[in-house]
Amino acid sequence: MNRRLICLLCLLPALAFGQKNKSPAPPPAPAPVPVEEDKTPRDPNKFAALSLLGDNVQLISLSPARGDTVQTGEWTSSPAGGLDNAVLQALNEAVKASGKDREVKLYTSSTRSLFGDPAHLFVDGKLSLPGKLGEAVRQSGAAKLLLVTRSRQEPALAAALPARILATLEGPGFVLDQRPGAQIGFDGQGGLPVFAPYVSIRVALVDLSDLKLKREQSLAVASRLPVAAGAAANPWAVTTAEQRVKALEALIEAELPKAVAGLVAP
Repeated sequence: MNRRLICLLCLLPALAFGQKNKSPAPPPAPAPVPVEEDKTPRDPNKFAALSLLGDNVQLISLSPARGDTVQTGEWTSSPAGGLDNAVLQALNEAVKASGKDREVKLYTSSTRSLFGDPAHLFVDGKLSLPGKLGEAVRQSGAAKLLLVTRSRQEPALAAALPARILATLEGPGFVLDQRPGAQIGFDGQGGLPVFAPYVSIRVALVDLSDLKLKREQSLAVASRLPVAAGAAANPWAVTTAEQRVKALEALIEAELPKAVAGLVAP
């Protein structure tokens, strides 16, 4: 009897220890963070426009020696901010053409790298702009924001580009195609390469009261520059920086207002 009692007494501390080490109940879920009320007065006829293209221009090159294997590179356009300015002017014209009393406040950034990958600017359908620029845009009093960023798209979407380009377009750029099968001009004459500026961008319409994405429109367009027989060996080398920028600006000015018209329609 005494031996049983001693064994039972030995077990009691172990049982008590086991009770103390049971997993504690999980803490209650934190209360949801209240959404800050938007107290900025907003004018439904006022837009903000922000362009984040930057100055880097994509280069896609194809040669007879490499066949369909693409060689890619980058070129920095000048003056700095020129392409973003072309975008903003096109947006300004599109918005003002959509209504008599409409106006636009224009924004850009000298450091596009601050914003990272354009795909990461939206989290769960809401825009997240870092730094003071995002705060300034939201406090502008505009009801909507037109945000222009680079967009990754297939070359086949831009009708003026040659076929079989095994690369992805992103932002402004140029294709130089010197493959034998691609050296057929619109006039049917062979022997000249295709030298084509293109623009691959995305326009997002954001409600500035809650920063939610309302609608978006992607644009992938290209044109072909004339290539003289004497420049066939290297069309890029015989064009100036100013000519290249003007070719890209011409595409933006001609095509962006048409793409944006549906987004800004009353």
